[in-house]
Amino acid sequence: MSEQLLGAEPFFNLVDEGWVPVLDTAGRSREVSLREAFHQADEIVTLTGELPTQSVALLRLLLAVLHRATDGPRQVGHWADVRDDWGGTLEAVDGYLDHFHDRFWLQHPEQPFMQVPDLRTAKDEVFGLSRIVCDGPGTSTFLTTRVGADLDTATWPEAARWLLHAHAYDVSGIHSGGVGDPRVKGGKGYGIGTGWAGQIGAIHLVGETLRDTLLLNLLAPDAVGMQIDVDADLPVWERAPLTVLPEGWHPDDDSGRSYRQPTGPVDLYTWPTRRIRLFGTRERATGVINAQGDRATPQNRFTVESMTAWRYSEPQTKAAGQVTYMPLKHDAARSFWRGLEALLPHTSRPVKPGGPDRRRPPALAAWVAELRTDGHLDDRLLRWRAVGIEYGSNESVFDEIVADEIVLPVALLADRVLAQEAVDAVDAAEKAVYALGSLAQNVALAAGGSPESDGPREQVSVRAYAALDQEFRRWVPTLTASADAAERRASWHRTVLRLVSSLADEVVDAAGPAALVGRTSGGQFRDAGLALHWFRKRVREVLPHARPTGRSGPETEEAA
Repeated sequence: MSEQLLGAEPFFNLVDEGWVPVLDTAGRSREVSLREAFHQADEIVTLTGELPTQSVALLRLLLAVLHRATDGPRQVGHWADVRDDWGGTLEAVDGYLDHFHDRFWLQHPEQPFMQVPDLRTAKDEVFGLSRIVCDGPGTSTFLTTRVGADLDTATWPEAARWLLHAHAYDVSGIHSGGVGDPRVKGGKGYGIGTGWAGQIGAIHLVGETLRDTLLLNLLAPDAVGMQIDVDADLPVWERAPLTVLPEGWHPDDDSGRSYRQPTGPVDLYTWPTRRIRLFGTRERATGVINAQGDRATPQNRFTVESMTAWRYSEPQTKAAGQVTYMPLKHDAARSFWRGLEALLPHTSRPVKPGGPDRRRPPALAAWVAELRTDGHLDDRLLRWRAVGIEYGSNESVFDEIVADEIVLPVALLADRVLAQEAVDAVDAAEKAVYALGSLAQNVALAAGGSPESDGPREQVSVRAYAALDQEFRRWVPTLTASADAAERRASWHRTVLRLVSSLADEVVDAAGPAALVGRTSGGQFRDAGLALHWFRKRVREVLPHARPTGRSGPETEEAA
């Protein structure tokens, strides 16, 4: 067993020791302490964890400190004071970190940071750090960031980062059983779900510096309808030290209500999903116990979680007897821009006439709109970053990390007309790509392909979205407050028509003699010429503004 530091003098305080990885404005990668992260925020470009998910966990930790140090913000004016008096803000952060300094020791005999000091298993087992490292055994090698390294040990700065990451993103499934936990059966702690951040599709803003990033993501809950008790919205270090059992847990039911309910965004930024204990020497962390902690259920948490969009769930609505929204997770196979409807306020369509909206935007998007409306943000471009994890095999292993960005004008968040233009542009592109996929499918059928195969549709759709991806990312930042919406719409339709038409020609050129002759499939005759005709007819319908004003007829189609 590793030499354990618990019971000795406190060791490695996160307020003072360098452990937060950053890239500074001079291009240097280095590690800073919590205090330095705030004091050097103007000199830091971004947080740089081993994985994008680690950077998100670090950002949420820093936001929890800033929220509590500034006592809010309570409303937009308060936020402006935090921004404009940055010197005063730093004084408040220093005072806060000094007050809670003893809660940030990574090793402490009574209250180690986000750990349980006396956590043990019935057999007194201690496991390697791979139990909390995202690229350890049982995970995809795609995620490996420490090739050739000893996955069972780590430096203390690394251990601190993976400790935070485990609470945020740990896999579900069976964990070690902590002695004294009545939930343990046969020495095992059975699954309560993944870490909280792993249950959402995290979305946050990225500024030019860390200071800008922190301020943009520092929202006033009441200003965006979250309606929480700010005084009760506490991070883990302002609560009683963690014990084996979750705070307030009782065994009366297993619906998730037997656990303490989240009180707000700060609470969820540092939600202790696991009970963990680190072991090691003064040189390295060499062991860990990772057991089950607090469970947080995702249904209708839009009142307390600010960094995710939400999707209407029919099954959950029926089960709960009330309209229920679930976090909208990111899809590794789908670019962030294709889900723009979920990000922009006032653009979601109802699931049926008179019914609830299909999507709810993140509170953070409503916050940006509020800042713009109140004159605290000019018509600038903002970077939105989407980060998430796809889990495999009953969420018991890491499968793939999702990380994407898009740059949007602030006006899209505050101007309904412009926002709808952006959403309609995505819709038009997807319909055009679908028409292209139908062309590929019809050509394949004309050549004798199987009606059961979606291969031709999928292959050409992937190529189309790859071509459209950079075009959309260049086009959408032009939707500023001064833009001519009709002209921008026509420009986009022409771009989409040009790209899908080019790919359509390639599909037909590669069709081969059998497709040119054609055949009957499913009771309908098809050949390559008919397939191209149907495609052109459909794209004229879905891209009506691609045709230059004052012109009509087939010559426009041929020019495109």
